[in-house]
Amino acid sequence: MTIEWIDSENSGSPNLLSSRDALSAGHCDEGTAAAITGILAGLEQGRTDAAGTLEKLQVLLEQIRHTPNGIARVSRMNAFVRTLGRADNLAFFLELMRKSLKSARLSDRKIAERSRAGLTHCLYGWVGQSHVLYSERSPLPSTTLAGNEVEDHMGYPVAEWHASIHIWQPNPDARAFESLKRFEPGVLVEPPHSHPFSFVSYVSIGAMRESIYQETSAPASAGSADRYQDVDLERVDGVWPPHREYVRRRLRTVEDRVDLVQGQSYFMSPDMIHDVEVDRATSVDRPAITLFLCSETTQVPNSYMVPSMAEFHRGHPDLTRQGKALDLEEWDAKLDATARYLRGETDYLRLGEIVKCGSSYAFMNQ
Repeated sequence: MTIEWIDSENSGSPNLLSSRDALSAGHCDEGTAAAITGILAGLEQGRTDAAGTLEKLQVLLEQIRHTPNGIARVSRMNAFVRTLGRADNLAFFLELMRKSLKSARLSDRKIAERSRAGLTHCLYGWVGQSHVLYSERSPLPSTTLAGNEVEDHMGYPVAEWHASIHIWQPNPDARAFESLKRFEPGVLVEPPHSHPFSFVSYVSIGAMRESIYQETSAPASAGSADRYQDVDLERVDGVWPPHREYVRRRLRTVEDRVDLVQGQSYFMSPDMIHDVEVDRATSVDRPAITLFLCSETTQVPNSYMVPSMAEFHRGHPDLTRQGKALDLEEWDAKLDATARYLRGETDYLRLGEIVKCGSSYAFMNQ
């Protein structure tokens, strides 16, 4: 069976909708799903402790990284996020992180501490984005070589995989950029961008929408409702300044506002340009949460910025210095509140009352 979203012959026609439908209904490796279920059950059965459970999950992630690129790899990645990302399992995972970080032994705290000490918790303007598990860093026969120039540009080991939790709730102080796109009141949307890697993402709770774009030089047709119709954007390398290039480009919408709801997952390749959109009012206290697993980095991605954002980046080349780790109290409270929200013990989540980001920058348009 030909699968459009992973068929190399169709790479010029990315299809998010097909990917969502295919991965939400199948392509979920049974062995990986069973392994995660068994690992999580080990703590309740007394076969391991919190730190040991996290270590076993990280070993499983490394085993998936050894899978050659193709449908089998995507199926294993999909099983990983769909099983661990299920709301009750993800809540349990966050409790494991809390317990591990409170251990008196440094070795027990290693995985949770690396997550807490990350600098991306608030960097994008969302109040809850955290890497939680990592693979080994060495290249493998199964990982695509990216070249030294990509690693130098990205600033991290490109063969490394990571799993991360995205909480799609804006920092209360975040100020989205006024874009020139079509008028969409009440919506927050990322600037269109590609990624440096392939990934699979699963919606653990809530809902959001995504659109897919392609570069174009043709004028929009009369009566078109394209989101960025006749808007000159600036394509930059990467997400963070300083950028090596600013190139004027236009985009056309290939897939418009595809719905993604709790229980659905999808695959995205590095050649796809997309954005994530959320309802501003809903995101304030009932945000979507996704579990995201990426493969190795293979390229420098692109972002397509409205002029005001591009100008801000030109004037703030050290923007990433605003990234900060969460202190132990913030981290524990964030994990506790998020776990309770995932379990349905509370119908709201307001991380802005817990995490003080200290920045108004937002990788968002309004």
